[in-house]
Amino acid sequence: FPSHDSKQTLEKAAGATDKQVKATEEFISKMQMATGVSDTQLRAAMGRLTLSTNDVTKSQELLGLALDISKATGKSVESVANALGKAYDGQTTALGKLGVGLSSAELKGQSFTDVQKELSDLFGGAAARNADTFQGKIDIMNQRFAEFQEGVGNKLIPVLMNLFNYFDQKIGPAFEWFKRNAIDPVTKAVSDIVTGK
Repeated sequence: FPSHDSKQTLEKAAGATDKQVKATEEFISKMQMATGVSDTQLRAAMGRLTLSTNDVTKSQELLGLALDISKATGKSVESVANALGKAYDGQTTALGKLGVGLSSAELKGQSFTDVQKELSDLFGGAAARNADTFQGKIDIMNQRFAEFQEGVGNKLIPVLMNLFNYFDQKIGPAFEWFKRNAIDPVTKAVSDIVTGK
């Protein structure tokens, strides 16, 4: 399910339709399961990129690059997406601070398209290669388990809440009555016999 904020960002910044929002959410879910990066992180990164590009397709393309850079450098996908968004807007300082192997002069002297190509040449495929590592597989498994828990939780919580409400309203008072009228008198009688009262 897309968060309200991510849906709103896609709609306002890129003029995305409900169909595009749904397709973007499916894209993020697939990316989450392929890379082991949480959908929350991916949505935040996608939202940041969309604010700069005003284009869903371009943002998805840059999100893939952000994941590659993130996996290769160990930086969070959100910080990489933020730096890419700023570079797309013409401010390359944050990208230079990530330590991506391009000097300030290189970053300032090139168009964003040229910088993007160089970054793709340097880091392209890093997320996919990481997914094949032991840690990458653990990350993917963790994301799948988290999604399973979320899905089960969303279905189970209403059922459990109804069950607890039933216990509170029906079973709890009945147990209190039984304790007060059956258990407490027996406990008192046994106590009186033992203490000689």
